[in-house]
Amino acid sequence: MVVEVTVETVIIFLTFIVFVFVLYKLFKIIVRASIISVAGFVFPWVASYMGLPITANIETGITFAFVGLMMLFVYEFYHFIVQFFKILAWPFKSKK
Repeated sequence: MVVEVTVETVIIFLTFIVFVFVLYKLFKIIVRASIISVAGFVFPWVASYMGLPITANIETGITFAFVGLMMLFVYEFYHFIVQFFKILAWPFKSKK
């Protein structure tokens, strides 16, 4: 089998690498979001069991799960912005 290295094969290989990287990051975010939403949903019942004055029902569970997911997405967005600016500032850092 002869593999010819052309511009098209390089583009296909780079596209494959980007595709795998994006799927890996997406999978990590989906797993984190699932864990946080389950923890947020269960929180009212745990807090009620511990004696905190929270009404434990489906509505409050969904509300806490939603708030947890929003906090995760705000954190992920903030983390992305910070990383992006670190990459942009990298050439301007002084060498020690």
